[in-house]
Amino acid sequence: MLSLGGLFAKILGALYRIPLTNILGSYGMGLYQLVFPPYILMLTVAQAGVPVALSKLIAQNNRLDNRERSAKIFRFAFTLLLLLGVTGAVSVALFSNVIARAQGNADTAMYFVIIAPALIFVPVTNVFKSYFQGNMNMVPSSVTTVIEQIVKLAVGLSVASFFMPDVQKAVTGAVLAITVSEFTSLAIMSVVFRLKGKKNLPHVRIEKGEGKELGAEVFSLALPVALGAFVMQMSQVIDSVMVVNLLGSLNATSLYGLWTGPVNSMLGLPIAMSAGVAVSALPGITESYVSDDREKLQRSFNSAIKLTVVIALPCALGLIVLSKPILSLLYSNLPYEEIDIAGRLLSLSGISVLFLALMQTCVSVFQAINKPYVPVVGLSLSIAVKAIANLVLLPLPSVGIYGSAISETLCFLVACIIMLGYLAVKCRLVPDVQSCVIKPLAAALVMTLYITVLATFVKFFTDTKLGTVIAVVTAGAVYFVTLYLLKVFDKNELNVLPLKQR
Repeated sequence: MLSLGGLFAKILGALYRIPLTNILGSYGMGLYQLVFPPYILMLTVAQAGVPVALSKLIAQNNRLDNRERSAKIFRFAFTLLLLLGVTGAVSVALFSNVIARAQGNADTAMYFVIIAPALIFVPVTNVFKSYFQGNMNMVPSSVTTVIEQIVKLAVGLSVASFFMPDVQKAVTGAVLAITVSEFTSLAIMSVVFRLKGKKNLPHVRIEKGEGKELGAEVFSLALPVALGAFVMQMSQVIDSVMVVNLLGSLNATSLYGLWTGPVNSMLGLPIAMSAGVAVSALPGITESYVSDDREKLQRSFNSAIKLTVVIALPCALGLIVLSKPILSLLYSNLPYEEIDIAGRLLSLSGISVLFLALMQTCVSVFQAINKPYVPVVGLSLSIAVKAIANLVLLPLPSVGIYGSAISETLCFLVACIIMLGYLAVKCRLVPDVQSCVIKPLAAALVMTLYITVLATFVKFFTDTKLGTVIAVVTAGAVYFVTLYLLKVFDKNELNVLPLKQR
């Protein structure tokens, strides 16, 4: 339930940026996207990984029939995240001008003030969600996450359209929609908690000496989660600070808008689809690891990696080959010159979809086998590579904005190599090359050949919107038929997947 809700919400979020880009244009989208990296980074700090720890500790104490302890942990987490959220919101509002100047565009300062209250709403909402998750009730979290995205979509698109052609006001409306949607989510979860959750939570007081003990218990679980999220978000912060400043051109914000808007929207859709694999793989791998069943652990790992590749690889190759036709189909309001730039960016970064999807799954595997700090180290090293590549490539006139696509692909490639290498050498978990690489690659290449033939000999399929849709749908059919003919999955292997077990 939680996976499906999260997946639907992520797809809605990725699709939201398509009409929003058509409304705001590349410059407006650049202003809008500049807000997110600092906001998400501060949100990561404000939550400190506590929601994940909270749900686990509540479930653990409920299993031991220790409801009072669950209540104390809930109260501690609520108070802590409320304080951190208020601190984060005030900090962002006070330093909005400083952040905006550091990013190279002072026009974004007001947007940080508008989005600052969301830094209070989100952590508190997630405390309520974690409480229900800890009680094995995933419905409130799942439904609220979807409603939140729908509210953001409805408010953002309507307000942005109303204020256009005034780009500044339109972007203000789109940013305000984020705060409104997060407040809506908090309001819903508060009501649900009062009606369904509070009655099962005994009224307790945290004694003077218990605060440190509760903090130690919570942060022992929260710290690796927080560090991983923080490091991951730094990748986006690097772009938000480096791209506009290092390009140094008059249209730097517009170029950043193309990179983070249309291009990242396309890259985000397959990642949203493959995210469910990482979530669904975790229970099965954890169970196998805890029971020390090496054979089942290897099978579960192999199935997770294979399914990730099967989902991500055709998406990556499809985006590379059909980058311009797909962008022309979805972003019809953008001028041809911008579609051309975005198409090249998408072709250069398309393969990063595979690397990022594999990295996602590897992170879940590390969590399952109790090695949560390995991804943090791997991500830190890969982000250092990205920063160096940005410094070298972005200022080059012959490379420019395309340096962002190259550096991001290098970043996730390095992270993938480190994580898969560690799993192979230290944990003896090695994916089967034939079933996880060769067969999916063969199917994806057959699909790519089909698309190439269409694009070369039948111009209808790449020169018209209808043709592009037909090309994408039929290419998908060719891919799945080839997967079936190559017998990529057998029945026994599918039964290993946790989703199949349920």
